[in-house]
Amino acid sequence: MNSRCLLNSNSIVQSSSSYAEREDRDVSSRNRPQLVSSPPSFSVRMAMRISRSRWFTLLRRVFHYQNGSRSNLGSNPFNSSTWLMLEFIVLFVQIIISTFTLAISMREKPVWPMRVWISGYDIGCVLNLLMVYGRYRQIYLIQGDTLSLSDMEQQRNNEETRMPHLMNKCRTSLEFFFAIWFVMGNVWFFDSRFGSFQQAPKLHVLCITLLTWNAICYSFPFLLFLLLCCCVPLISTLLGYNMNMASSNKGATDEQISQLPCWIHKEPHTKLEPADDSESIENFINEDPECCICLAKYKDKEELRQLPCSHVFHLKCVDQWLKILSCCPLCKQGLER
Repeated sequence: MNSRCLLNSNSIVQSSSSYAEREDRDVSSRNRPQLVSSPPSFSVRMAMRISRSRWFTLLRRVFHYQNGSRSNLGSNPFNSSTWLMLEFIVLFVQIIISTFTLAISMREKPVWPMRVWISGYDIGCVLNLLMVYGRYRQIYLIQGDTLSLSDMEQQRNNEETRMPHLMNKCRTSLEFFFAIWFVMGNVWFFDSRFGSFQQAPKLHVLCITLLTWNAICYSFPFLLFLLLCCCVPLISTLLGYNMNMASSNKGATDEQISQLPCWIHKEPHTKLEPADDSESIENFINEDPECCICLAKYKDKEELRQLPCSHVFHLKCVDQWLKILSCCPLCKQGLER
C-alpha cells in the first residue's frame, strides 16, 4: 500500500515538473523576439532587377568566356542572337551618321585628309556589317537547314566547310584594318599641325566621336572587369544583396514552388499528415525543430514545405526565398528546371 502511494506521488511530481518545463518553454518562446521580414528597399529592388536582367547576364557570360578556363567556357556569347543584333544596330547607325555627315559637309575643307579617313572607316563598317550577316546566316540558318537535308546534299555541303575558316580570316583582317585605322586617326587628329576645327567643324566632331567610340570598344574588357569585379561586389556589400548569386541562380516560378510537397505540422507526440515518408521527415524535424530562415521553432498547425534535398522550412519563409533564389538556403542545391 505504501509503495503504491509512493509511485503515485512520484508520477504526480514528474507530470507536474514536465508541465512546468513545458510552460517555461512556451513563455520563453513567446518572449523571444520574432524576426519580421521587412520588404526590401528601393535600392535592393533595383539591384534585384539589374541582376536578373538579360543584359547583365550577357555581360557575365562575355566576361566568363573571355577569362574562364578553357575546359568550361560554354557557348560563345559573341555568336548569340542578342550580341549579333547589337553589332548590327551599332554598325548600321555608324554607317548612316558617317554617310549623312559626309553629304552635308561637302563645302568644308579640312587640313588633313579627314574625308579619306571617314570614307575608309565607313567602308570598313559596311564590310563588317556583311560579316555579321554572314555569321548569323551560318549559325542560325545553315545549321538549322542541315538537319533536314539528305545524304547527297550533306556531301555537297561538306565542300562549303571552308566558309567558316574563310570568314574567320576576313574577320581577323577587318579587326587588323580597324586597329591600324584607329591609330592613324589618332595621329592625324591630335597632331597640332593638322588642326582643322575651324575649317571643317562637322567632320571634326564626327572624327572625335568615332575615335571616342573605338577607344571605348578597345577598352571594353577592362571596363567589364571594373564593373563585375569592383563595382558589383562593392554594391553587393553596401546593399547586403549578392547580385552575382542572383544572376546565376534566378528565382523559381510559382509553378515550381507549388509542386514541392507541403503539410501541416503537429506536435511530436502526433504524426504528420500527409506525407510519403512521414517517419523520416518526423525524425528530421525532431533533430532540427527550427526553421533556418526565420530561426523560429515549428509550432502546431503551421504549414511546412520540403525541398528536393529533404530540408524542411516554414512554407511562407521558403516560398519567399525561392522566389529570389531557386536553391536550398542550407545546402544550395537547386530546384529542377
